[in-house]
Amino acid sequence: MSCPGFGELNIPSSRAFWDDCDEDELENLKPVEKLQLKFDGEPAGEVAPVESELLVVIEGVNVTHFATSLLAKDSKRLCGIPAKTSSLHWSPSSKQLLAILEEDLTSSGEITELLLPYAKLAKKVVTLTLKPKVEFKSEDIQLYRDHIAIVRGVGVDQKDITELEAPNFIAGVAAGVASWRDQEELPVSSFVIYTDKLPLDATAAQPVIKLLQSVGVQSCSPNYVPPRKENSYLYM
Repeated sequence: MSCPGFGELNIPSSRAFWDDCDEDELENLKPVEKLQLKFDGEPAGEVAPVESELLVVIEGVNVTHFATSLLAKDSKRLCGIPAKTSSLHWSPSSKQLLAILEEDLTSSGEITELLLPYAKLAKKVVTLTLKPKVEFKSEDIQLYRDHIAIVRGVGVDQKDITELEAPNFIAGVAAGVASWRDQEELPVSSFVIYTDKLPLDATAAQPVIKLLQSVGVQSCSPNYVPPRKENSYLYM
């Protein structure tokens, strides 16, 4: 007998239907692979986390080129993070860590666990989430129509940063790391930038650069050059 269909009532075993599945069906299920940081040339799990002055977690869609070219060019890539093209970088001179995370909410809990040893040793943690401006919710949304970006903070004591208002929220690894630091009563600052251009172009990158420089990211360049786009082959 195979598993009953979804939504089908089957008393007394209607809770999850596992009792009604054939044993051979369960045997054919493949075990879920445990996510690990992918260190270059090193065995997984055998590299001790570094102690940093500042850990920056930047998360969003299509953030890899921006973060690696603007923030990670003066640092060394420590490892790959198992979420698309995500990676962790270390700057020995400034003792700053940079976690670049392509948004992948399906595995954000596991990835947060992988980064917690680094978050635990960091003296200061800053998280930054990049989102499309269309996701920002406000009763006064018309006031922000011409803004390049909307910058908000979560528990941030800065006069020029407005607190993120409901129903807006942050999620993913940035939220997980920030929540853990807050529960442990360790210093953490969380920001979210709603921008009208993702991936970032030279203009849309300026509010992000300004924020990163203000929180002490030493390797942040003042200008960003986006990747060159291929010709579209469209004829006028």
